[in-house]
Amino acid sequence: MSPIALSALGLGAVLALSALRMPIALALGLVGAIGTGLLKGWGTFAYVVGTAPFQSLDNYALSVIPLFILMGAFAVNSGLADTLVQATNSFIGHRRGGLAMASVAACAGFGAITHSDMATLTTMTRVTVPEMLRLGYSRKLAAGALAGGATLAVLVPPSVPLIIYSYMTQTSLNKLYTAAIIPALSLLGLHLLAIAIWVRFSPSIAPISKRASWGDRLMFAYRISGLGVVILAIMAGIYFGIFSPTEGGAVGAAGTLALGVLSRQLDWAGIVRSIREAVHFSAIIFLLMIGIQFFHFFLDSAGLPKFIAAYIRGLDMSPHLVMAAIILVLMLLGTVIESIAILFIATPFLYPIIIELGFDPIWFGILMMMIIELGLIIPPLGLNVFLLSSMVKEITLEEAFRGCVPFVLANIVMIFAVFAFPAIALWLPQSMR
Repeated sequence: MSPIALSALGLGAVLALSALRMPIALALGLVGAIGTGLLKGWGTFAYVVGTAPFQSLDNYALSVIPLFILMGAFAVNSGLADTLVQATNSFIGHRRGGLAMASVAACAGFGAITHSDMATLTTMTRVTVPEMLRLGYSRKLAAGALAGGATLAVLVPPSVPLIIYSYMTQTSLNKLYTAAIIPALSLLGLHLLAIAIWVRFSPSIAPISKRASWGDRLMFAYRISGLGVVILAIMAGIYFGIFSPTEGGAVGAAGTLALGVLSRQLDWAGIVRSIREAVHFSAIIFLLMIGIQFFHFFLDSAGLPKFIAAYIRGLDMSPHLVMAAIILVLMLLGTVIESIAILFIATPFLYPIIIELGFDPIWFGILMMMIIELGLIIPPLGLNVFLLSSMVKEITLEEAFRGCVPFVLANIVMIFAVFAFPAIALWLPQSMR
């Protein structure tokens, strides 16, 4: 069997094992190690097994991951999710569909803290969905707002998926974070607009709540002001070159720890629980990176990425047509493969192609994150939708998927806006120091 055929078979094996629910880190590592042995011999296999784990993690930039995760754990265990929802709801909850809008905005804010769509979804679903159902909101609207809003955590900086993309492509994390700001805010605006249009034409799906007093609004704004200062300090420090993303992660973790302790919402047991959660989630990500190191060595040995890039060059197609095809393929993959698997499997193939075609890797990274977001809420996989439906028994899977339709459309509009106008993502990073 030729090396190209063997590597294609290996890729198919990873997809099959992932579909069978084998952890993606184990699937990548197992296929990569066995493929390397078949291609290069078992002596090389033994060498790769002994050195790849160290080489994959011997990178100072990776220290940002546990720091940002720790920041999110401190925030979660300090009860900031409830405060975020109450604060946003106090300002816009009196409008029709206001609680759904507040939930989406709170998801964006909470995503900036936890850096995880799953953590955002599970936390916010427990906080807001029961309240929406109690007030008489449509089950479809409640499900769509939460499942769609939680996808923002993939893009809102500081984002762990962007850290992984930066590591895999050796792209500037500072510029990736800066590039994500305008698309993330624009996508948040489109989600809010989707809710406003939906309730405009179907007012019965969302009641009008009581208007909060300015005293309550100021009280809630004060409660989240410290968190806002921490997030703004991180992003401003990275944008102006005051400190690196790793140092920004340390600032964020220390800031949320101080906020939790000073507000007396985070006791010693909460601190220990936060550290344990951060270690657990960081270990999962690092195991993924070890697995992808095995798989990369296998693919590079077989020459598959170069073969695919050469094949694309030989098609004599315009670069934008090729990029449109890549976007379509990523969207289709998102319907059957979990988002993190797409990031790890597709990036080694696609990155050389987009560089060969002359596209900006920062722009492509933002585009890829938005496509990954889309895969979380479209069938047949739609992990966010399945998770929400399993958490809230009153909402069926069909209702949850139907509720996501306006947010799927909003995501598609944003994807093609960034595709057609790269300056949406590139203007800020090109202006940074």
